[in-house]
Amino acid sequence: MNKNWNMYGLLLEGICGTGKTTLLHSLQRAERFTDRTYPSSIVLSEHQTQRVLEYKERVDGLVVADNLALLEQHVAYFEALQHHLDEMVWCNNGQTAMRIPYILERFHFTHVYHYSHMAWEDVAEIDRRLGELNCKLCVLTIDDAVLEERIISSRNASWRRYISRFGKTDAEIIAYYSEQQNLLRALFEKSVLEKMMIDTTKASVRETLRKVIDFWGAI
Repeated sequence: MNKNWNMYGLLLEGICGTGKTTLLHSLQRAERFTDRTYPSSIVLSEHQTQRVLEYKERVDGLVVADNLALLEQHVAYFEALQHHLDEMVWCNNGQTAMRIPYILERFHFTHVYHYSHMAWEDVAEIDRRLGELNCKLCVLTIDDAVLEERIISSRNASWRRYISRFGKTDAEIIAYYSEQQNLLRALFEKSVLEKMMIDTTKASVRETLRKVIDFWGAI
């Protein structure tokens, strides 16, 4: 465990259709989460960690500094919390009331594989700092054989209009997401975070939830 035992982070990454959001909701309803002895928690969905940039992307376009500013904002906040907790000299390892579990849905990995102007070298320092914040990484994957079902055929019309920007045909769209997932797997290997990859192709939500909670170890 990282020296900072008051902070327990979990980063959920994966392309769309892998079950991140479903897992996030299930995790927050899990008995081990709701029955924890420390009341504080922080949960940031993809809307705060990445999608908040969508408007600027449409209007002005994005550069590396825009992505890094968002990531930096979140990491700096966690670091400030850590600093304050470290100053609480009465805290001993046997006490838990001050602990802060935090969950991030998508973060620096998404910023690299989703945006063509981003590279791992841009976010390597973010990765290192998350490690200092006792953050663990869980990447969800699915087989290419189920990409069409998970990403296209099971979705509504508005979603299909959205993903049409990634290809003129279903085959092109599937190829786009397959390439994203391959890049994510490569980024996974570069990360210094304690990490786990789970194939959710045939796994139930309950099974995946158990694996993630046991791996996280915060609750």
